[in-house]
Amino acid sequence: MRKTTLLTGLILTLGLGAAVQAQEIPTLDAPAVQVKDTTKVLSDSVEFIPVETDELIQDRLSCLEQEIPLEFNKQVRGLIDYFTIRNRKYTRRVLERKPMYFPMFEKYLAKHNMPDELKYLAVVESALLPKAVSSAKAVGLWQFMDFTGRDFRLVQNHYLDERMDPEKSTEAACKFLKQLYRMFGSWEMALAAYNCGPGNVRKAITRSGGKTTFWGIYPYLPKETRAYVPSFTALVYALNHAEDHNLHPANLQTPIAVDTLLISQPLDLKLLAKQLNLPENQIVDLNPALKLKHIPENVSNFPLRIPADVRPFLAENRLAILDSARYRAPYKAPAKIKLPALTEEPTTILAKADPVSTDSATKTFYTVRRNDNLSKIAKEQNVTVEQLKAWNKISGNGLMANQKLVMYKPESKAAQDVKEAPAAENTLLASAEDMPVSTGKNAGPNANDVPKENAAIVMVSSKQQASAKKKATVEKPQTVHHVQPGDTLWNISRRYNNVSVEKLRKANKLKGDELKPGMKLIVG
Repeated sequence: MRKTTLLTGLILTLGLGAAVQAQEIPTLDAPAVQVKDTTKVLSDSVEFIPVETDELIQDRLSCLEQEIPLEFNKQVRGLIDYFTIRNRKYTRRVLERKPMYFPMFEKYLAKHNMPDELKYLAVVESALLPKAVSSAKAVGLWQFMDFTGRDFRLVQNHYLDERMDPEKSTEAACKFLKQLYRMFGSWEMALAAYNCGPGNVRKAITRSGGKTTFWGIYPYLPKETRAYVPSFTALVYALNHAEDHNLHPANLQTPIAVDTLLISQPLDLKLLAKQLNLPENQIVDLNPALKLKHIPENVSNFPLRIPADVRPFLAENRLAILDSARYRAPYKAPAKIKLPALTEEPTTILAKADPVSTDSATKTFYTVRRNDNLSKIAKEQNVTVEQLKAWNKISGNGLMANQKLVMYKPESKAAQDVKEAPAAENTLLASAEDMPVSTGKNAGPNANDVPKENAAIVMVSSKQQASAKKKATVEKPQTVHHVQPGDTLWNISRRYNNVSVEKLRKANKLKGDELKPGMKLIVG
């Protein structure tokens, strides 16, 4: 694994630089100085920047050194000056984020019995930004490449990237660093391998003639890795002696107590924050592993972090809050297909639908369901989109859930034959119905005094009429709801014109209130 971190990339761009000579900028006594009568330099904008001697820095590093060697040399001195003089803004920002993440790093390092100073490695990697992405596509606080993340079971899919999960990525980083330490027997070598991969470290060992220390293989490492361990040493110093260099954070970021909520429904995180009276992005910020600002459908038991102090309020109003914060995907009209222009008018156009006359059709109603669109409904009901628009006076393509659509379906041929038959035939059929039916076994012509020439007509007409009655019967359409995870009879009844819960139970022959995802309920 060879990668360029955010910090090493910046350092390589600017250059390591030579040690800056000690200098002090005294604070002006006057509150403001006039420059050409137009520019004012305020006294509090002038900053005192102390620069320490090599001996003092080396002494301080020796006091900080624990398990990992903190060697002082020209490269380390140049980077210490970079963090304490040339890029003080960067160091201040890291100091602001430090209280948010360092206690969690310390917990996991203690769990794995690893050196506490390894927590500074996350600063080298990402500047403590959980959503940091490098030019090499390494992601998260610990800058995992996608394949390395999968090796340590960090899930990566269309909506989730656990490389950006602070706790899970820290656990994975501890395991990876421990593995590298067992491989090389040195924490400095493990740090170098974390950056450029074990293969490149082994090549450097071979080229150096078998040396097994970082500084022994230093000239043979990739360029970006040569600045990696010195940057680590310099940041250990800068963050522990920030006050000695007049570096103070402006706004400290501190962790808040969080609780976990298991979610099995599509959920808009901004709407949820609004329902819980929280800042709009607070829940989004507490769940950096989510690539979207919502939880999509078909997700089961997703552990969503929320502030612990809102848990009691959420517990009391869970159903109402989660239903109000449900994520609803925006409607997308089907793409229009542009047909090539015809040079000649064809004799037959198969795609053209004949209009249905409302005089000879049965009027029915269709209730629009979620995710329905005009094309889908037209296909299901065997009509055209143009007919649906004309019958319901719809100008665009937008539909709303529970909207009633009028539809005219043509009557069966037999039913039309009954209506359109000549008066004489109608009379004949009526007289055939009124004729007495024999209780005997005789049948055929002349049975029950039916004239021979009329017997066949009576039999055929009776059969046709029975068939016409059967086919002409149009069942009343029913609205069916597919039960989703988290659905209850109460919130389903609210969505469908406030139909009563008792009516839902009766229509679906339910004995209790228990519902299972995937069930189909008749709701109208």
